[in-house]
Amino acid sequence: MRLIGMLLLAATLLGVAGPVQAEEFPSRRVTLVVAFSAGGPVDVVARVFADRLAQRWGVPVTVENRTGGGGNIAAALVARAAPDGYTILLTATGVAINQSLMASPGFAIAELEPIAFASVSSITLAVNADNPADTLAAFVAAHRTQSFTFGTAGIGSGAHLTAEYLFKALARIEAIHTPFQGAPQASNALLGNHIDLISVASSDATPLIQQGRLRGLAVSGETRSIVMPEVPTLREQGFDLVTHGWVTAMVPAKTPAAVAATLNAAFNDVTQDADVRTRLVNSELNPRRQSLAEARQFLQSELATWSRMVETIGLKLK
Repeated sequence: MRLIGMLLLAATLLGVAGPVQAEEFPSRRVTLVVAFSAGGPVDVVARVFADRLAQRWGVPVTVENRTGGGGNIAAALVARAAPDGYTILLTATGVAINQSLMASPGFAIAELEPIAFASVSSITLAVNADNPADTLAAFVAAHRTQSFTFGTAGIGSGAHLTAEYLFKALARIEAIHTPFQGAPQASNALLGNHIDLISVASSDATPLIQQGRLRGLAVSGETRSIVMPEVPTLREQGFDLVTHGWVTAMVPAKTPAAVAATLNAAFNDVTQDADVRTRLVNSELNPRRQSLAEARQFLQSELATWSRMVETIGLKLK
């Protein structure tokens, strides 16, 4: 009788535990915490993915913009969220840059795990269409003995570090940085000939180059842009530098492996959707399919690259 009782108790416990263990992820609302304001590249990517993921999962997927601190506020919030996959950070290159650029960014990169890089693109250097320089080499040669000004979307951005490192460490010419509140403001200053060059995300520069208002001198990626193939890379022009602008989805580091794998598969599948790919590529936000291991490796490579550049140019923010 005691044995029978124990078996009945075990069966009862298994019956209670079964539904909990069988619960699939996700079974309720998922929140994408976007580190930047509405309308920017990260927000655009987040909203595309929110729509497709909601269709895939059959649960609400909402976008919550948490701006400030160059992306640090959103990163810190997600790093401290429950590691269950229901709170996902959508952020950009700054999450890697800030680890070496800032003394106290408010979070450690080890507290976050990348599950996918939704887009990996480049940075574009451009001049006013009236500028006589038609190549980066010509622009550099024209400023060997004369300083110039370049604008970016802010101090410490990937575009700022790319240009600063290029001109200071590689070209060895005197360049004066003029930070703006965003890429549109920097572009307007260039269009008005108030500065000599801009270094901004390709997604911001390409429309103006296609309109003939600006001239692209170089892109920072490994290859030329799909939608702007006439603009050569930095390496093609003799400058040994490759940098990326990217959007990544991250979760708290202790998120269960099975949940992280589910998220990785979902984000990868969305990037393979023909409509999504076309929309992102046309916006210079090139989707990249990666495994979890490849995403982690790519992040480590980016951390090393930006750390080296920050150290070389001697930039440090509080």
